[in-house]
Amino acid sequence: MFHCGKPMIKGVFKIEQRGIPSRHSTLVYPVSTFFENDTMICEVPTDKTLGYYCAECGMLIGVFPVTHPTGFVGEFNKDIDESIDILPKKICSECGSEIDVDYPRCPFCGHIFEAI
Repeated sequence: MFHCGKPMIKGVFKIEQRGIPSRHSTLVYPVSTFFENDTMICEVPTDKTLGYYCAECGMLIGVFPVTHPTGFVGEFNKDIDESIDILPKKICSECGSEIDVDYPRCPFCGHIFEAI
């Protein structure tokens, strides 16, 4: 949806507060979230901010100067390179299996590696 280009009305953009009633209190939380496709990118824990509204086309815009990222965006939203997370290997002296260096016990034969 694109704005028609007509002047917009400046005002206060308010977010409705939602709540979860409980026995002793009500948990109220104002949250506005921003999605890119099906991925939540950020959320805003505020209930009002600067807003603009176009009476011609119905465009409503809220300006959120402070957001809390919830995911990776842009260049950081790439496939993770699994090769950088590979641990060095060691050979079990009992069964000869190759295992990660951080294993204190061989998962194949149960050999316990002594700390030096």
